[in-house]
Amino acid sequence: MTKSSTSASSQTELFSNDSEFLEADQRATTRQIRQDSLVAQHNDLIRARYDMSLLESRLFVCLLGRIDRKDKDFVLCRIPVSELYPDEKVGGKAYAQVREAVIRLASRIIHVETKDEQGRREIVSNPLMATCRYKEGSGYLIAQFNNFIKPYLLELQGNFTVAEIQTLLGFRSFYSYRLYWLLKSSAFHKDTIVVELATLKKTLNLEQRYQNFADFKRFVLDVAKNELSQTDMAFEYQQVKTGRAVSSLHFYLSRPTIIAQSDVKLPEGTQQILTEIGISLKSLNDIKNRFQQGRLSEEYLRFAIKYYQEAKKNGRIKSPAGAIYKALMTDQLDQEFKTWKAEQPVYNSPRATAKGPKTEIIELDMLREQFTTLHEKGLSNHNSFDEYLNWMLQQDEYDMDVLDGREILTYTESKL
Repeated sequence: MTKSSTSASSQTELFSNDSEFLEADQRATTRQIRQDSLVAQHNDLIRARYDMSLLESRLFVCLLGRIDRKDKDFVLCRIPVSELYPDEKVGGKAYAQVREAVIRLASRIIHVETKDEQGRREIVSNPLMATCRYKEGSGYLIAQFNNFIKPYLLELQGNFTVAEIQTLLGFRSFYSYRLYWLLKSSAFHKDTIVVELATLKKTLNLEQRYQNFADFKRFVLDVAKNELSQTDMAFEYQQVKTGRAVSSLHFYLSRPTIIAQSDVKLPEGTQQILTEIGISLKSLNDIKNRFQQGRLSEEYLRFAIKYYQEAKKNGRIKSPAGAIYKALMTDQLDQEFKTWKAEQPVYNSPRATAKGPKTEIIELDMLREQFTTLHEKGLSNHNSFDEYLNWMLQQDEYDMDVLDGREILTYTESKL
């Protein structure tokens, strides 16, 4: 991909007015990143010539991660800015960077070169994006791929490569990102990959940069080698010279054992809640790992989410993401959790007798006291005791009665 010439006026159109942004926002889907955390590209797209900033590549991955295998067309997607900064706090500087990334990505042209059965080369050039919008202060972008690149991203039948989203978003160098895809696309049943230096520099759009190989080695190869060392594409490389100049590179894949978390499932509904709250993919992976190790229970997980959601609702915190992550990784709310569990009403099912199920009496004063304690801690879904009581009476097992002149709540085990 190369950057097409774009006038100042057309760049300004990327930052639409309120009505245009609202119209696009209404059409955009809230589709989340794929649950299996995997994305795929046709190998021709992987080997295309283009350049991007690191932030543009992350936006590309986040949009790619919203493609469903059954999609026949691209959809307009809403992407939270927080997804572009998996390990960083999103601040004012970040939003300025996103603004620049939107402008640049919207102007990218993709150039894919292929050969037919007769060996004749063909070059196809098309815009990457159909639209890319960002309204400062909204907290998210709206973007959609151009339908011209459907053959490289949708309904892939062969000659494609799959990668984990978390790995791709973890890179801090765009060249690490590119080399990871390039090596992975050639790594099937291969541990040694030979690449002509001129071809590699052309693919990375570096033909006019790093003319001195020492600079290319320092700023591209060694940076990528360091970053890829913790992935399934860890490598060593060897320079091959023709005369005195380096002409090609041999990449030797070491293929370390990687602990993948994409198959670890959190309790139903919790992963989507954490993602919507703003938990990054890396942090989500940490939480999955802790859950898989048995160091995080489902009950505590749901309690922590609820606890900080209520804290945000009551104005005690602005953003729950960081607090929830810390609580889940350190048992920070352990005492609050134990107190909450101890205060939960416990109703022992009456023993069955020949005369039928027994009825248990629940004093309203005791129930009101328990509700007040939970409500003060922000752990109740109900705004008042009367609302809570009405909710209980909607359950078949509960009913109101009068005993010794006072109102009581009764619990009767339902017959199965």
